Amino acid sequence: MKYQDVIPEQAQSTILCTVNFKKDVATSVIVETFKDFCERLHPTINSMKIRFPYDNFKFSMGIGADAWERLFPQAEKPNELKRFSEIKGMTKTAVSTAGDLFFHIRAEKMDVCYEMMLVIHMLLKDVIDAVDETHGFRFRDGRAIFGFVDGTENPDSEEAKDVVYIDADNDPYKDGTYVLAQKYSFDLDLWDTLTVEQQELVVGRTKENDLELSADKKPSNAHTEISKAHDKAGEEVKIMRANIAFAEASKNIFGSYFLGYSKDFSITLQMLQHMFEGNEKDTHDSILDFFTPITGNLFFVPSYEQIDKIASGEIK
Repeated sequence: MKYQDVIPEQAQSTILCTVNFKKDVATSVIVETFKDFCERLHPTINSMKIRFPYDNFKFSMGIGADAWERLFPQAEKPNELKRFSEIKGMTKTAVSTAGDLFFHIRAEKMDVCYEMMLVIHMLLKDVIDAVDETHGFRFRDGRAIFGFVDGTENPDSEEAKDVVYIDADNDPYKDGTYVLAQKYSFDLDLWDTLTVEQQELVVGRTKENDLELSADKKPSNAHTEISKAHDKAGEEVKIMRANIAFAEASKNIFGSYFLGYSKDFSITLQMLQHMFEGNEKDTHDSILDFFTPITGNLFFVPSYEQIDKIASGEIK
């Protein structure tokens, strides 16, 4: 197993967890504890897949910029790993929030996700404080919380490897990737005031059959239009994305957890800038009238070879 399981596949259950290393624990203790965790990680994942062979268990872990500097002060940092800077638009802000480690766990059953989360807690509880733990679910037939099919424009599984994993031979962090993790609240009451046709204009696709609206019908600020990224030649470039639904309906809490995996974070950043700052035609992505960012973090997701080097102290 070379890569972490970062290419999002639809799963019935998901746990997304962000933690910080404790400020009052000696860095040397944190380093040794994290090295031990990395040493146990690969065997633990193999064990989970043996124990739960029919549950499509997947796991990935990302490391934030502040954590990297604390854990590995002598090591070269991955090229694009830095603290995520907020993007302030005219109507909404893509916030920047704390996060040292990020865990993306999914399986067909929530108890399998819980089992892995329990292992993380047992091994790291003395050196971490929780920032956020969100339990997500597959909504209907693979739809985001606002009722539209999610991931239609994602690259297929083979193309995704070229999009997601760092492939430059001279990059010491080859086979790793970057993930932007953002938690959004969703105003369901406001969304439900729209007709289906109005919702389709916000998204840029039909709700029932997931067909892209024709060019003459799709607004320029529709989510599927304004959020695109392009290279210097003007060609569209992609990332691997996922939107995981979460809710506490009795509390009127609804939301979506966005993950953007890419070997080149600048692509994801361009998408966010278009969404929040707009372009020459529009001030912002119209989907932001219904979604508000709660968190925003950038993490580097190392390969298993790099995790093994962390465990052995080769990266320090």
